[in-house]
Order: sequence, then C-alpha cells, then structure tokens
Amino acid sequence: MRISGAKNAAPTVGRPAKVLYITSSRLMRESEAAVREHAGSGDELPQRICSQLLANEPRYCEWHAFHEFKMRNVADARQRYPQVLQLRAVAVQQVHRTSLVNYLRFGRVTGAARDDALRLFHGVSDLRDATLAEHRSYLVAASTQVCTRDLLGLVGDKEGLDLLRRYELAYAQYFAMFCDRARALQTGKNYLLGSLLPEVKDVADRLRLRIVESELGATGLRRIWAAAAHSSSPARTPARAVAPRDRDRFGPRAAALPASRLARSHTAR
Repeated sequence: MRISGAKNAAPTVGRPAKVLYITSSRLMRESEAAVREHAGSGDELPQRICSQLLANEPRYCEWHAFHEFKMRNVADARQRYPQVLQLRAVAVQQVHRTSLVNYLRFGRVTGAARDDALRLFHGVSDLRDATLAEHRSYLVAASTQVCTRDLLGLVGDKEGLDLLRRYELAYAQYFAMFCDRARALQTGKNYLLGSLLPEVKDVADRLRLRIVESELGATGLRRIWAAAAHSSSPARTPARAVAPRDRDRFGPRAAALPASRLARSHTAR
C-alpha cells in the first residue's frame, strides 16, 4: 500500500484529501498470499478452489496473468475511493463468470439437464470440451473472487462485502430461473415462474448498481480511512501484519458469461 503525502488521516474541511492508494505489486502480493492461505485452511469452497489452482501450474499461470491485469486496473485508479469501486467491479464480474458452474453444482443439475445447460451457453460444441472450458474459466474467476473479497476486507469495505453477498444470492436466483426457463422452452414445456423473471432480474440489477455506481457515504469513507490508519506505512509492513483478513462467508452461487450472453450480459453492464 502506498501513501502519498503525510501520515494517514481523514480529509479535513478546507484541505485537499491526502492521496492514499494501493500499488499493483501490493495488490498482487496480497492476492498470492490469499490463495496460499485459503488453500491451507478456511471455508471448504475457497479452500477447494485455491488448492486446485495451486495444484495446476498452467492454470495458476493463467490466473496470475488474468488477476494481474485486473489489479493493474485497480491500481491505476490511484486513490482509495476509486480503487474500492474498481475492486467491487472486479468482484461483480467474477460473480457473472462463475454463475454457470455454481448453477450446475448447487442446483444439482445433472444428466441431460446439465448437457442442455452447457449447450445453452456453449452452443453445439463438444460437451466434453465445453465442460473443460467452463471449469477452467470457473477456477480462474473463482480464485480472483476469493482474492478480491480479501482485498475489500483489507481496505475495510464492509458495506461492499455485504452488498456483494446479497448480489450473489439475487443473481444466482435470477440466473437459475433464466436457465430453468430456457431448458423448459427447449423441451416445449411451460415455465410457471417465467412471469417473475423480470422482477427478479430488477432486484439483481439494482443491487449491482449500488455496488459499482453508488457513492460511498461519509460513514463508509470514515471506516475505510480508519482501516487504513491502522498501519503507518503498509508498503514497509509484512503483508500479514497490515490487517486481519475478512473470513466471512465466501458467497453463494454466482459467474462466466454464457455463449448466448443473454443472462449474464443483462446484469454485467
């Protein structure tokens, strides 16, 4: 974390706010540490994701390049408030990118229904190739999701973490209904909950806008400044000593944009 200007302090009236931001190298260092930490202990789902990532060197390299690109975008904001919004946006993107695998897993969608769902997003491609591609994309996105959560916890954005959990639930409900309706139409059946789909989508959309576009209130800003003030110079502090990592619930079913782009693109914009 890099501090420009004097020691951390909340901005005062009549004075310009001191620039406080996290460098891309610090973001990557924290993220790499998060992957190792979660792989060794913690909640079952993040542990399984990070363990699989570390066990597959090519996949880890793919994730590292993907995540580094995202973290450079965050670092380029160069001020704490824009960086927080950038981290939130990255987290939302991963909700979309992991949604299909989470739908299949948590919805216990198997057999012909699973094949139909894969075809919905991968077209007529070989189902085995589609499965491997979706799992590869999921592992990369879910790993970045784990890291982004830890980074939001590190900067003290509790409001953002809470909104993200709520969005994951809302988006998972919308995505599941979208897939169930599409599969029903493919087989010539009626989907009785279809009339509720616009309403469920609207709930998810409004939450997403609150996450990535709404202003952080004064309370939120004070909380983030206070979290940063716990360390006089994080750039010279070991990563583990800056702040305890947020170990709240990893977040339910949530991302990967479908081939048709219909479901996920509606809320990704």
